Amino acid sequence: MAIIKCPACSEQTSDKVKECPHCDMSMTAQTREQQESAKRVERIKVVQSIQMQTMFALIISIGGFIFYYLDDPIGDEQMQSAIGIGGLILGLTWHLINRVRVTYINKKFKSER
Repeated sequence: MAIIKCPACSEQTSDKVKECPHCDMSMTAQTREQQESAKRVERIKVVQSIQMQTMFALIISIGGFIFYYLDDPIGDEQMQSAIGIGGLILGLTWHLINRVRVTYINKKFKSER
């Protein structure tokens, strides 16, 4: 029994299994086209997940911006400002990190071709 890498998800698995336990891809006699297709599908799933996180980060940023500029006639304005600026900074930082991650994944995919 040998340990091999799955061509689709690159996780380690036994050479005796018929399907990868991580991504459920068939391990029996795949053509090169099928392997490349599986890698593309996996990359698309990862990029879509990161894009959803990016959208959430932008929503946090917009929420922080709106919260910062709302008038609070009764409460503590310093606390409201701190929360608003914190949300704005957190969202924008998260957004930038996700953009770098997407760029890295795309470059990695192009270099594997």
